[in-house]
Order: sequence, then structure tokens, then C-alpha cells
Amino acid sequence: MKVKDRMTPNPYTTSPETSVGDTWRLMNEHKLSRLPVLDRGKLVGILTRTDFGSRPDLNFRGTSIATRYFSNEQEQLLNKVKVRDILPQDQSLITISPDAYVEQAAKLLRDNKIGGLPVVDDNGKLLGIITQTDVFDAFLDLLAINRKGARINLRVADTPEALVQIGQILGKYGVKIENLVTMEIKGEEHLMILRINTTDSKPIVDDFKAGGFKVESVIVKQ
Repeated sequence: MKVKDRMTPNPYTTSPETSVGDTWRLMNEHKLSRLPVLDRGKLVGILTRTDFGSRPDLNFRGTSIATRYFSNEQEQLLNKVKVRDILPQDQSLITISPDAYVEQAAKLLRDNKIGGLPVVDDNGKLLGIITQTDVFDAFLDLLAINRKGARINLRVADTPEALVQIGQILGKYGVKIENLVTMEIKGEEHLMILRINTTDSKPIVDDFKAGGFKVESVIVKQ
């Protein structure tokens, strides 16, 4: 699964010369926690809600400008201060390609402790943004968490014969594999998370056990 399949395309953006008031309103209106900053079409940074606290004279207190009353003096200040005045100057801009894989995005997000990644093409053009939530949703879809069927957790040997045996058992009942994920665990047999398109899993589980597989858990979603 690639980043371009899970990103939010054409995200909202701001510019260095946009006022912090207008930018804050935009972020609140659309419930955004981060906003790409473009200067003449070039990505120059990512603005987050935390950045608004870098100016002690801007007293947002976590409230929405759209619903809070401001005096004329405060409004003038909000119009005077620009995004460039609060955008971190030493910001390390981390981006990702639309053709990168979602797991690469997950690693970048985790390693850099950030909530979102701008997605840019080879020419540096901003195409979209992928967030932690997008990555979580992708993995939930990959594991078919919300689909009807049965999820069976097995301990299996890392051999072709084990896979053949599992396939034969499933073939006996004519079920379809929705997805299959294996995890290597040091010092133990591999954990296989197998999701199949039937809720009648008991005879299949019985055959797995009879075949020597250790069944750790079975979850059925109706």
C-alpha cells in the first residue's frame, strides 16, 4: 500500500505572509493540527498549533478566534503578526514521496516524533499530507478489523510445509483469506494473524489444532 493511496490530497495550506489570525481561524474551522506553509508554491515549513505559543503577546489560550471576542487592538495585532513570525526557523522539513510505502511513512513519523508528513513529487510540489491517523487507518484496513469474518491467531513454523498445510485446511472448507500477517518473535514460533471470510470458524480451528498448530485466539465479527 503506497502513500498516495492513503494521503489527503490537496491539503489546506497557508503562506508566510498570511496573518496568524486568518491561519488560526482556518485551522480551527477545519480541525487541523498542522498546516503546510507554501512560499510561491514551494514548501517552506509546517506550522503546528504549538507554534502559536511561541509569541507571548499572542494569547490564544487554546480557544477559537472565530468564537472569541477580541478588542480592536488585539485584532490589529493578529493581522500584523504573520505566519513567518511564528514559523520555526530551524525546522527540519521531512517529506515523503507519493510512491513510498505506508510502512515507510510510519517509520518516519515514529522516528521523528511528528504527527504528519508532507507528500511531495520529484519537483518538490506538494501533493498531499499523510498523518498518523491515516497510517493507523491503513493498518486497520490491512488487518481487515472491521470486516465480517473470523480472525485466528496461530503459532506456525517458518516452513513452506506449514503454509501448504494451512492452505489445505482452508481449501477443505472453501473459505477465502481476507488477509494474512506473520510476525517474527525471537525464540518462539512465528505468530500468524489469519483473517478469513467466514464466521463459522470452529471446524477450521479444530482442524488447525488436530494438525499440530497452536491456536492462541479466535475473534469472530458478525
